[in-house]
Amino acid sequence: MKLILLYILSSLLALHAQSVSLQVFLESAKFSEAAKALEMQSAVKTSAERSEVLSGGFLLNGEIGNASAKNINRDKLEYHVSVEKNILLGNNDAYLKALNLSLDQQKTLQINRLKNIVSEHYIKACSFKEKINLLNDAKNRSLELTALIQEGVAGGEFDLSSLLRSELSADELQLNIDALKSNYSESLNMLYAYTQNDSDEPLCRDLEYEITLSDDLAEHSILYAQLESEIKTASALNKFRSNTMQDITLGVGYDDETDLTRATVFLKIPLSAGDRLENERETARLSQLNAQQQLLFTKKEMHSQIHAYMVAQETRSATLKRLNDVLILRAYQTAVLLKERFIGSEGTYLEYIDSENTLFSLLIRSVDTATESLLAKAKLYYTLGIDPQKDIK
Repeated sequence: MKLILLYILSSLLALHAQSVSLQVFLESAKFSEAAKALEMQSAVKTSAERSEVLSGGFLLNGEIGNASAKNINRDKLEYHVSVEKNILLGNNDAYLKALNLSLDQQKTLQINRLKNIVSEHYIKACSFKEKINLLNDAKNRSLELTALIQEGVAGGEFDLSSLLRSELSADELQLNIDALKSNYSESLNMLYAYTQNDSDEPLCRDLEYEITLSDDLAEHSILYAQLESEIKTASALNKFRSNTMQDITLGVGYDDETDLTRATVFLKIPLSAGDRLENERETARLSQLNAQQQLLFTKKEMHSQIHAYMVAQETRSATLKRLNDVLILRAYQTAVLLKERFIGSEGTYLEYIDSENTLFSLLIRSVDTATESLLAKAKLYYTLGIDPQKDIK
């Protein structure tokens, strides 16, 4: 009975742990705890900035005293009650609208950057997965050859050193596989940390390993739009602060004195700006200039990064094409030929294992080159705030 239950449990786990595409991971990232934390961070920042132009509440003033100076009744109490309200005169609506737009742009930028972080961990996990497959294939070939050499040693066709070297090669491959599995597990954990998926594995075959170049990167950049919205926000705040008179205080009151009862309406107007207000105006002016300068600098910086990225991608594309179309094919043919020569006692084991190492090295370099290309794209997309899902068909 226990064996049946264990079989059913293992079957259920196998069904649950499925391979899913990058698209699924990206969609789940939008509803992850990481996304909620970023959204809350933006909301707190915006709430604090909104306080810059919000007026305070009503104030209640009260006074009470003894009418000791009056002749009618020295023991009668007098009192004064008033309600005051500070009223802003500047146009805070423009600032609040610009601030809300900036918040929307900030949320979009953060979500897109979160998606690119997920893409990076997905790409890294797939790279480790592909290398594990390559090493497993190499280990299986090594074990098959070890078995043949063992038979040859028994028949006197090969010496013992060839067998020992072959066994050592298989053991070394297994050590590399174990290390890669550890790296793969670490990448999966990081992938799960940014998404809602905590058991699915990456599909990997959905990645586009062919290096493509795009010349419309700046057009899809949310970073530029977010910086422009910050300029509008800073400009609106600067205009609000630049008003000669930013606020007044309006109040209504009631006096009950021994010989007088009256209602009052009063107005408080600041006679001068004061050091605090002057500093606020200067801060708003500098904030607008800073936002404008940041946009200009960012555009130049991104232009340089995009140019460097395009040049590097062209180099990677040429390298990957030569690896896959020429070098790996030659290395494979060489390894097959030297294996046949070794089995036929016409070549040495060292010649064959050297050709195998060359082939494996080229295969790993092909994987690394494709991975570097995908990671470079994800990093650039992160900086520019481009949604990686735009490239998923």
